[in-house]
Amino acid sequence: MKYTGQIYRPPFEVYSYLLPVTEGCSYNKCRFCSLYRGINFRLLTLEEISARLSKLGENSRGIERVYLVGADPLTLSINLLEQIIALVKNFLPEVKVISMNATVKNIKSKGERNLRRLKDLGVNDLYVEIECGLDDVLKNFKKGNTVTAAREQCLRLKFHGISYTALIKLGMAGAGRGGECALATAELLNEIAPDKIFVDVLTNFPDAKLFEDIKTEKFIPARAKEMLIEEKFLLENLNLPESYFWANNGAALIGYLGESKFAMLEKLQRVIDAW
Repeated sequence: MKYTGQIYRPPFEVYSYLLPVTEGCSYNKCRFCSLYRGINFRLLTLEEISARLSKLGENSRGIERVYLVGADPLTLSINLLEQIIALVKNFLPEVKVISMNATVKNIKSKGERNLRRLKDLGVNDLYVEIECGLDDVLKNFKKGNTVTAAREQCLRLKFHGISYTALIKLGMAGAGRGGECALATAELLNEIAPDKIFVDVLTNFPDAKLFEDIKTEKFIPARAKEMLIEEKFLLENLNLPESYFWANNGAALIGYLGESKFAMLEKLQRVIDAW
């Protein structure tokens, strides 16, 4: 199978079988992202997917988790997703969980019946691009959804028993607004109570549209220490003891918030003090 897309997987999928199902991004308008620039969006055919799975042979034994590779595989129709999952289970009969990235818009496009169907088929542990809790920031970066929409769609996932990871980026609000952004994001996360929280940082890729805003000073990036302080504000204001937290912005913070939040804050403060 010829695949020209980007192979990206979240850290949590380190032991998962990676199965490409799309190339490029169906949206591809986020101003901070350059991962899919120059790659036309394409759905891989069932024949291509079947051919890749068939090559596993004896190596298919013991595979219990599959991550569908692509910017937003949930953009696929329910019928196509069902056919892909049927192929997966045919070649990998021991699979228990099928995970993938999901945008707020794509979750919204799936009705209640479709979400229940996906859950029944083993779709779980979605990665939802929340980014931050400020509407003006989401609009500036052309995320394509509001905070209210993110809240509504994540609560729909919870209602149907589909676990998910909230993807958060530090520095989204730019210099001087880290504290404001952290508080708004913590408020949103406390409401939607994700199973896991993955914290990344805004990266200024030279080939992303954001870089144009930086050159013209339309957007002033937050410095590294300011993002550490933003992360501390975020962590301090999270009241989610059962959520798993993962971040590595100068300090590796990993663990359940109920057990590890205090130790994480201490570690983060040491890094801030030493900066």
